[in-house]
Amino acid sequence: LEGIGRAQIFAGVNTQTQIISQSTTPLLIASQGIVLVAFSLAYIFVLSQTAFWVTAIIVAVGIYVHLGNREQLMTEMARSSEKEQEFFTLLTHLLEGFKEVRISSARGQELHDHLRGIASEAASSKTKTAERYANYYIFSQVLFYLLIGAMVFILPTLSDVYSEQVTRLTAAVLFIIGPLSMAVAIVPTFGAADHAVENIQRLELALDHAQQTARDRNGDVVAAPSFESIRLSEVTFSYRDERERELFTVGPLNFSASRGEIVLVVGGNGSGKSTFLKLLTALYYSEGGSVYLDGVDVRTVGYQRYRELFSTVFSDYHLFERLYGIADAEEQRVFELLRLMQLENKTTFLEGGFQNQELSTGQKKRLALIVAMLEERQIYVFDEWAADQDPEFRAFFYETLLPELRNQGKTVIAATHDDRYFGVGDRVMKMELGQFVEATNIAGAVDEE
Repeated sequence: LEGIGRAQIFAGVNTQTQIISQSTTPLLIASQGIVLVAFSLAYIFVLSQTAFWVTAIIVAVGIYVHLGNREQLMTEMARSSEKEQEFFTLLTHLLEGFKEVRISSARGQELHDHLRGIASEAASSKTKTAERYANYYIFSQVLFYLLIGAMVFILPTLSDVYSEQVTRLTAAVLFIIGPLSMAVAIVPTFGAADHAVENIQRLELALDHAQQTARDRNGDVVAAPSFESIRLSEVTFSYRDERERELFTVGPLNFSASRGEIVLVVGGNGSGKSTFLKLLTALYYSEGGSVYLDGVDVRTVGYQRYRELFSTVFSDYHLFERLYGIADAEEQRVFELLRLMQLENKTTFLEGGFQNQELSTGQKKRLALIVAMLEERQIYVFDEWAADQDPEFRAFFYETLLPELRNQGKTVIAATHDDRYFGVGDRVMKMELGQFVEATNIAGAVDEE
């Protein structure tokens, strides 16, 4: 998802598939026209072989011209699709960043100008493609009427045909103009569908590559294994650009956590805390080193089974409309948690989901925390959960909730900047430039601060 990008995925799932589905009816009509043309040509052959070859040569010229222009047509269509995708990406930025646009007239004007420029380029590219198809259609119509002229004026000079044959041949040519026009008219639709298939194939190749490089396979629902300790040994991971050049490397990381322990991970922005949490939860595969669960390599345990240990609230968390995967959630328990998080007057639990999610950022995070707690997993991973909370809930999170989870035998691993609450953790691990630079007991960490 991070490598391919949402725009390409949405285009493949929505726009490209829609283009293909919309082409089916015109393709059926054109297929019917081709059948009629084939039988009409057979009829012309019976009437006059010379007429048949004249017709075949003119049709062959039209096909040759079409095939000669097809590559350029596909290139222009690819550019049109690329600009359209760029336009919708920019439009998404406009919709998601409307507050920032509204607050700054300069930003709004520049974004608007950029959007208009991309829209103009997309429109120009589509217009050029449409004009080329229109010229192709006009060319085909000219060939049709040349064919009629050949039957009426040229054929009698090439063979001994009598007037009745000319009449029948002309009638046959006039008859196939309609089916041929249908076949020609489908060319733009077929070209668009062909290009859409190529786009989907490129997306599938990217997905196949991701699947081939994956170290596990998605399959049936699996249960979490037992858990006493997790250990990361010399784990490394690198972000790369399109040319596979390293941009930022995390590691080598050595880390351990045990059942019923609170570990706080601290460090500045960009130090690698979020990447570490994704490596810990096997959302990222380590490029070097190993992850061990109770002394057994995670590759042996199975990555998906290992992931089932974790409930997470990342900084870019997502709230679903329903409690997917928590079919046995008790309403009484949900309502208790809503009251605990002071959300009972903001939303309600009904028919397996929360009815209102139009909440503040802090309230949404509390709702995400409720979902994580309802999963009843063995390990909780929080990425700056308290960053958007008011002082009351920040203190509740560190001083009440985390110790309560520890008392229940849960393990908590939390990335944080809240130095005043370092005393809550059993250990504090500090990250700088993608590495742990110190691992001290809590007293040492507090003394440093």
